[in-house]
Formats: sequence, structure tokens, C-alpha cells
Amino acid sequence: MSLKILLRHIKINIILPIYQKWVVMRLRHKKQINVVFIASSLSMWRYQNLHRLLSKHPRFNASILILPFKSYTEEQQKEDVRALISYFKQYSTSFFVGTPYKDFKSATIEELKPDIIFYPQPYLGNYEATSDYDRFKNKLLCYYPYAFWMSQNDWSYNLPLHNHAWKLFYSTELHRKDAQTYAFNKGRNIEVVGYPNADNFLFKEHINQWKPQKNPKKRIIWAPHFTIFISGHIWMADLMLTITKKYSDKVQFAFKPHPRLFTELCKHAEWGEEKASAYYHEWENMTNTQLETGEFVDLFMTSDAMIHDSGSFCVEYHYSGNPVMYIADNFEEQVAEKGEFGQLAMRQHYVGKTEQDIINFIEDVVLAGNDPMKQGREEFVKQYLLPPNGKTVAENTMDVLLKAFC
Repeated sequence: MSLKILLRHIKINIILPIYQKWVVMRLRHKKQINVVFIASSLSMWRYQNLHRLLSKHPRFNASILILPFKSYTEEQQKEDVRALISYFKQYSTSFFVGTPYKDFKSATIEELKPDIIFYPQPYLGNYEATSDYDRFKNKLLCYYPYAFWMSQNDWSYNLPLHNHAWKLFYSTELHRKDAQTYAFNKGRNIEVVGYPNADNFLFKEHINQWKPQKNPKKRIIWAPHFTIFISGHIWMADLMLTITKKYSDKVQFAFKPHPRLFTELCKHAEWGEEKASAYYHEWENMTNTQLETGEFVDLFMTSDAMIHDSGSFCVEYHYSGNPVMYIADNFEEQVAEKGEFGQLAMRQHYVGKTEQDIINFIEDVVLAGNDPMKQGREEFVKQYLLPPNGKTVAENTMDVLLKAFC
């Protein structure tokens, strides 16, 4: 073992746990523990149910701070802030905004005096230096994965936050197993509570998010990832618009792009902001199409099928029980790169490599109802996607916090 690795081991696996235990012991004597949740993008917001539970408990003072991702375009940052404000107002949830914003209370993380901070992503550099988690290593850092991790690699399990966090609240025992293999701290800080969005999929009433139509139609979501250029599937941009018109009397479509896609399109030499804006506008305004850039649980649960190439949606859409197609030229290679959980999730998909594959999926599976993969999807949900202990994910998480501080 090199001296550098030895010193890192001493810091992460010996000194840090001792310090965190000392902080926990000190907080046990505090009347109320301040918990701050960072909200950056509505589609990645996973803490609503936990915030609601903690807000009702006398042991905690829970706050939400809206901080958009600094790497996004200014236009997208403004839209993310607007969407989050609208969402929190809808549910009568109090919040602060990280930058001065008309008619709303502003604050910094330090002004909220956190004891515990929940970040929405594990990546360093999402925010200005004064707000990034690297600034708050003296606090108890926590994290819900904003997506179901499918891969086995360092960026999934071995980033600085993974090793420095007090608690990582993971979805399944298979994810804990992967972390024990890849994380420098061997996953010692992991609690398996279930996937946070499971509470929204399983335990809430779902609202119809689809445009009214004169006649009943099947509802299909297209959800491209922001790496659509890299993966070589940009041909789908024009194709999907053509398909929406071809099946306008039978199907309505929702365009659910990754939150970062607009920013990437604006930077791309063949697109740019004007073309990207026009494309989004077209999806938003056709009679049988709509643009969805925010919360997606209700959209999923009131749909009939989805076409996508997103890692997280490989799992999340299975909560709907509906057929789903994954777009990939090299599907088997992508499956082989995943961990055990990711492989199981991807195997529940129909695979699309060509325009004809997509048309066959729409006509045979969605419209005609020939769905031979239905039973496999149902078994996958029962075995892996239900929260443990017969409780909600938020309840499991609060139990961990109460056990630590009581």
C-alpha cells in the first residue's frame, strides 16, 4: 500500500467515522436538529416525502434551499427555479432560494445553520464553491441517489461524497453489494431504505398529466438522454416528430427530455439555442404532443408505454407496469457493462435499433396489446422495487435518523 493510499485510508475509514460519531453524540443533546435539503431540478427532487415527515417531527427543523446547477444555461437555471417554486407552492411547502428572487426569501446554506445536509447529486462542482459539499465536510452529509444506479464503476459508488458522507440511503441490497466492491470506504455508511421515488409511484394518487383529446388515444412517452449525440441516436429527433404525425389519430406523445438535454443542444454546432427552442416549442404545441420538463411520476403512471435511452428510467418506468422500449445499437454490450441489478432491469425491455423496431413496438405492443414481457416486469417489481420493512422509503429513512439521535 502506497503512503498516499494509507493516508487516505486513515482519513476516510478511521478519522472521519470517529469525527462523525462525535458530531452525532453532540447533536443528541440538541433540542432540534437542523436538516437542509438542497433542491436543484424538479425532475431530480427526491426529498419531498422525507421533508414532510421531518417537518412534522419535533426533533427536526427541516428546510429546503433552491440552488440551480451552475453548469446549466441561464435560461434553464431560471426554468428550474420557477418549476421548483411552483411545485413547493402547490404542496404548501416552505422554502428558501439560494439567490435573490423576487417575492421569495433568500438564504445561503450557512445562514440556515445546518447540522445535516442532503444533496441531490454526488458530483463536486454542481454549485459555487460556497455551496458545494466540499465546503461542509464538518456537517453530516447525506444523499439519496437521484436515479437507480445501473452501472458498476467509480462514478457510481466511489466519488468523494460517497466516501465522506455520514449516510448514503440506497435502494436495494444489490446496490450495497456494489458499493462494498467499488467504494474506498467499502460502503460502511450505507443504509438500505428503498428508492425514494417509490413512495410517489406506490403510495400517492396520480393526476392525469395528458392533454385532453377528442377521442381516446394510447399515451407514449419519449424520453431521450442528454447523451443522444454521443450515442448516435440524434436521428430520432426528426423521426419521433414524423411518428407523432403518422399516428396522430391513435396515439398522443409526451417529450420527456433529460434536464440537461436543452443545454447540450444549445452548445452543439448542428443545433444551437434557436433550433433547440424551436424543437421544444413544436413538441409543446402540437395537438397530440406535449413537452414535459418537470416531475414525471404522474406522467409515467398515467401513460401506456415509453421509449427511451436513459439509465434511471430503465428501472423507474417499471413501477407503471407498462411496456417499455430501450433504444440501443449495442444493447447486449450495454447490458454486460451493468451490475447485477442493472442487467435485471434492462432485460425487461423491448429493444429498438431501427426505425422499424420503433414502429413495430408502437403497432404490435402498444396498439395491438401483444406484450409477452409483462409477467417478467411484474416479477421484477415485486422482488426489487418495493421498499423494505413494510414501510415507505421516507419512514425507513426517518427511522435511521431517529435511531442515531435518540
